[in-house]
Amino acid sequence: MRIRTLVPGLAVVVAAAALTAGTAGAGTAASSEASPGQRAAQAGVQQVVGAAKHGKDEVPAIGRRWAAAWTTADTRDLARLYTKDAVYTDLAVNLVFHGREGVEEWESGSHKLIENLEFEATGGFRGRDGVVVEGVFSGHIVGAPRPFEVPLVTVLRLRGNLIHSSNDYYNRTEILSESGLPADWTPPGS
Repeated sequence: MRIRTLVPGLAVVVAAAALTAGTAGAGTAASSEASPGQRAAQAGVQQVVGAAKHGKDEVPAIGRRWAAAWTTADTRDLARLYTKDAVYTDLAVNLVFHGREGVEEWESGSHKLIENLEFEATGGFRGRDGVVVEGVFSGHIVGAPRPFEVPLVTVLRLRGNLIHSSNDYYNRTEILSESGLPADWTPPGS
């Protein structure tokens, strides 16, 4: 595992822009080398978007349930958090799944490909109709020489108390590099 500097609030700022604009760019959401001045400037931006506090305790309940559902053995736990017509998008691998069945299919496939899959929610906030969850995505790709641990941001759009859509943002290349796999690696059978 490489040591990286997490820029406080950077992922939250990116995700806040996604909530207000409806989109966000892919890439490394929270990993960066920044000078103390840059971190201070970014912290100021964080306050502008209304996220003065940042940390595990500020993750909205639906975000905590979403993160916890990824680590259970029952793939229906995650699917139950979504509306029947939900859309789950993983932008790093360019895959989209529809409905609760799609969410369950995505989680099942992910657990078959990645042993010890975990998502630790480290921060987040709630907007008018959405939630941003910032955290650490980790696991061990089956057959890879090493496990990985990378930052991830997920934007959850809500309908009532359920997730209507979610978009995952993380760096696929970083996962492959940390895992000891080539950048052009694809899962067997894909």
